[in-house]
Amino acid sequence: MATAKPTDAPTPTAAPKATDTPAPTKAAVATATAAATATAVPLVVDKSKLVPELAMYNWSDYISQDILDMFQKEYGVKVSVDNYDSNEALFAKFQAGGNPGYDIIVPSDYMVEKMITAGMLEKFDFANVPNVKNLDPQHYKLYFDPTGEYSLAYFWGTTGIAYDSAKLKRDITSWKDIFEPADDIKGKIGMIDDERESLGAALRYKGYTANATDAKQIDEAKKVLLGQKPNVKGYYSSVDNRSNLISGDVVVGMLYTGDGIVATREKPGLKFVIPDGVTTVWQDNLAIPKGAKSKYTAEVFINFLLRPDIAAINANKLAFPTPNGEALKQGLIDKELLNNKYIYPDIAAMGAKLEFLTRGDAKVQALFDRAWTEVGIGQ
Repeated sequence: MATAKPTDAPTPTAAPKATDTPAPTKAAVATATAAATATAVPLVVDKSKLVPELAMYNWSDYISQDILDMFQKEYGVKVSVDNYDSNEALFAKFQAGGNPGYDIIVPSDYMVEKMITAGMLEKFDFANVPNVKNLDPQHYKLYFDPTGEYSLAYFWGTTGIAYDSAKLKRDITSWKDIFEPADDIKGKIGMIDDERESLGAALRYKGYTANATDAKQIDEAKKVLLGQKPNVKGYYSSVDNRSNLISGDVVVGMLYTGDGIVATREKPGLKFVIPDGVTTVWQDNLAIPKGAKSKYTAEVFINFLLRPDIAAINANKLAFPTPNGEALKQGLIDKELLNNKYIYPDIAAMGAKLEFLTRGDAKVQALFDRAWTEVGIGQ
């Protein structure tokens, strides 16, 4: 989410270039389904080993209901979904007293590493997840899970800014635009209620990496947020910022790729950008927590999600970039999404301008924690 990617973090593959830009059509779903019938890796499922219901703990609005319905129809397993709004909330839920009853979770990159270290994740039995082969290799075995035994890529993307161009009559293009706001957006800015994302944006604005380890730099970022705070409508989840932009409660909002694109679909005049071309690149991942009631059923569901047709339906519906290389290779992703440089940016060209957030050691994390507390979000 800033300016210098860790050297051990492989770069996600840039999307295939496309030359035509037809609008998304319902035919994409049908095409995806037909294509994958022949290409999905067959898995012989022992239905006697499946539990009637799986419990998924996921980010809000982060899986298509169509996918859940299709899985239930095919395997007779209902997937119920509860939501969290931050990686820290996810971790705290499991740290408090073990697994509270979930079979599948969707932690982001650095949180996967933290949960592995804490002994919270199961290793996959890949005999039950053969569709792992459909993942783009550059989205697998990344710095946070170098052996690829604990997590499999679900979606990836960037953190950007969406704004109402109809109200502003000008473009928002930089982090400076929100940290030195003009009068027409004062009190109308929605920031992300996430310690590393918001402090990371302030660090970038100051010209630093979002993975700063220097106490002085982190303190400078804190002061940026404190200076901006009187001009901010509030700190919200990415999904809430999407809703606030659509309703008009804010005119500029910091949010993740898919939420930004869905907002632009739902309200003409909204635009989503990567400010200064410098931001976070992140990857959310499917994982099975220790204590899952049916690891086998969870693996069957994850294998289902990694089918090219299923991955494509999910990506086209939610507008998040897919790490499913086979879905991309088969042309199952809507061309309008592929051609949007803010959804599928040219990662190779942007290089060090995009970075993964890394967890850092306990001393560095304490610096971020203290800075965030002193900003006083929610106080």
